[in-house]
Amino acid sequence: MINIGVFFGGTSVEHEVSIITAQQAISQLKDIEGYKVVPIYISKGNQWYTGDYLLEVEHFKQLDKVLENGQKCSMVKGDKCAHLLMSPVPHFGTAHISDIDIAFPIIHGTGGEDGNLQGFLEHMEIPYVGCNVLSAALTMDKVASKLFMQQTGIRVVDGEWFYTHHWNQYQSSIVEEIERKLTYPMIVKPADIGSSVGVKPAKNRKALIEAVEFSKQFSNRILIEKMLDDMREINISVMGDSEKLKLSVCEEPISASEFLTYEDKYVNEAGSKGMSSAKRKLPADLSPELKREIEHMAAEAFIALDCAGVSRIDFMVDKKTGLPYINEFNTIPGSLSFYLWEATGVSFKEMLLEMIDSAHRAYRRKAQVIRSNSINILSKADLSGIKK
Repeated sequence: MINIGVFFGGTSVEHEVSIITAQQAISQLKDIEGYKVVPIYISKGNQWYTGDYLLEVEHFKQLDKVLENGQKCSMVKGDKCAHLLMSPVPHFGTAHISDIDIAFPIIHGTGGEDGNLQGFLEHMEIPYVGCNVLSAALTMDKVASKLFMQQTGIRVVDGEWFYTHHWNQYQSSIVEEIERKLTYPMIVKPADIGSSVGVKPAKNRKALIEAVEFSKQFSNRILIEKMLDDMREINISVMGDSEKLKLSVCEEPISASEFLTYEDKYVNEAGSKGMSSAKRKLPADLSPELKREIEHMAAEAFIALDCAGVSRIDFMVDKKTGLPYINEFNTIPGSLSFYLWEATGVSFKEMLLEMIDSAHRAYRRKAQVIRSNSINILSKADLSGIKK
């Protein structure tokens, strides 16, 4: 039996979104033969909990009850696995709860989608699903990913960025510089938050200043982009890794507002289903040429950024020119995009198994790389002069 630790919750503003996504995955993983799901919930206070109580999504309507009924835990490195232990360690009896053979991070936003948790799992030396540390950090950060793709030659919308503490000191000059390089309407985004949290459009200077003041509550850096006047949103999902990947069908989300908001995605009658319940055209009505270009750009960006697992890549298509632009990445654990894969003919269970296979491939590749030097250079060195 392979123990798969599913991490969810976290300390970001997308905490509840993570719970929804994780419970969707857990419901499928529980039915896969040979795997045992070990839920690992990270509270808003950054405490870890486990236990069967966390396997029922209805229990999360009262988060205080989850903390009362869950077992507080911590993780330490083992031999070819990680050990989940009671926290604090009891004075008598065993502290061991379970071994974790492979990790499945499903934490949205800060602390889980940004490379933070991935770095911890690297220290645990166990396979984990999704992007590695660098890839997760790059794709989570809208500024970093934009700059990277620009240098790689992948088409993105023009934009400018700045630190919020610089905005507090030099607001007038920053606004003037932005207006010199971009034209209205613009869209203002926190650099490293997902689910459209903190995002606002701006049609004039007054609205721009108000949008920045709003967005800076969520991040220390702000990205401002030219907002296409007449555009379509097209999403596609890529699954696998640089060694082996697949492309899903494309979708066209339909929003009542100028862009797909957090409310459009999650606050609706079927909110517990997340993005899978949002209105959309699936598959999107695209010309063969546009479809091929979006697929090519998605695969190129996925490989260039060294993504793994599954990623939903959001495009904007300028209706005037017909050109597609990559807007942003939603990597695992930010998005499972299972509804896109079901429309492609891949079941949710099959998708999860392919993601797990990708994690094992990455783990095997890393195992083949020399990471340490067997020669101890201190063995023959004169250390007598080193201060104690």
